[in-house]
Amino acid sequence: SFRGERVKDLGTIKLVPTSLELEAIKVIDKKPIFEFETDKMVYNSSEDIISDSGTAEDVLNKVPMVTVDQDGAVELRGNPNVKILVNGRPNRTGEGGKSVDNIPASLIDKVEVITSPSAKYDPDGMAGIINIVLKKGKYEGLNGSLKINGKSNENAGMGDMNGFTAYGNYKGEKWNLYSSVNLNNRLRIMEGDRQVITTYITPPDSIAYIDFNFLNNSDRLGNSFKFGADYSINEHLIVNGEINYDQHLHDGVNTQELILPIPGTKKINDGDVDDNYDVEGYFDINQTFDNPDREFNFSLSYDYQKDNESESLDLDTTTLFQDINGINIDLSYKHPLNEKSKVELGYDGKINDNTEIMNFQITDASNIFKGENTFGYKRSIHGLFLEYDYKLNDKFSIKPSIRYE
Repeated sequence: SFRGERVKDLGTIKLVPTSLELEAIKVIDKKPIFEFETDKMVYNSSEDIISDSGTAEDVLNKVPMVTVDQDGAVELRGNPNVKILVNGRPNRTGEGGKSVDNIPASLIDKVEVITSPSAKYDPDGMAGIINIVLKKGKYEGLNGSLKINGKSNENAGMGDMNGFTAYGNYKGEKWNLYSSVNLNNRLRIMEGDRQVITTYITPPDSIAYIDFNFLNNSDRLGNSFKFGADYSINEHLIVNGEINYDQHLHDGVNTQELILPIPGTKKINDGDVDDNYDVEGYFDINQTFDNPDREFNFSLSYDYQKDNESESLDLDTTTLFQDINGINIDLSYKHPLNEKSKVELGYDGKINDNTEIMNFQITDASNIFKGENTFGYKRSIHGLFLEYDYKLNDKFSIKPSIRYE
């Protein structure tokens, strides 16, 4: 059999180019879990699925060089002299500047560990600085999340340790609105013993013994609310405003059973007298440019904190009433000199006006001594800084800086 093929010449076929206008395309790429820069290490907890539950204490325990003990004390490379910031501002989310157990892990975007702080930062925190950066909306439209947590162990159940976090965000062409509500109930129980033996030189062979067991129960209730808005005036100029409300209450009992020198039991009660709270207003202007190394930023925040606490041992009592007012002003400008070097200069101001009243009562046999101490504290610190960043190669860079206060 024979199979034939037909071939026909169609000549030259000309193609006419046509352009189609499409909607904007957003390329989203995952960041590495760990990033290393000149003076800091960045842990992107939002990219680590195992860091999405618990509180900031659980997140920090996953960060290299950082440890958090059972009391909530944070250490960096074994040194407790560390400063903790939240979104670049002093931490006010818990009981004291180093307490982070009131921050839900699901709201943390990344943790910056600054092991060698430059002159941009104030001298507090000689061991280093930990900056916890919270999430903002990244996707257009309306989105949000609701997370409920509970814990149980041999000492307490889920009725004592529970909480929830609700987060919502709406992002449009010009506006970005975000809000979160958080509630955490935590119960801590610590049990142990301590023995102290003291040998005195004078008189010779004189030895004193202190031996006791202790049981600490601490019930902590914290809740917070945040609402913020970003407005894009243009592609490079963004204005941000934010309101934060935080409340932290605690009630604890420390029971000590003394074995030596005189057997006995004593209980120390401590807790909040009133509904303590902290409220902060924040305003920020951020100007970027076509060159990503060039940036201008101005921020202003006002914070008011009410902290009233009481502690008692038998008939001895101490009550502390504190009103804390603070204003923070930050101004900075980054400018690239060339592809390998850039400079940053700026100003930061911290203005405080605090009042404190302490009432106390000391009872000895039939004698009762009462007193009141009134304390006022005002402080204004103004700082100017200049830093230079030079990249030697892909692995090495230097960052000399100077600060004047």
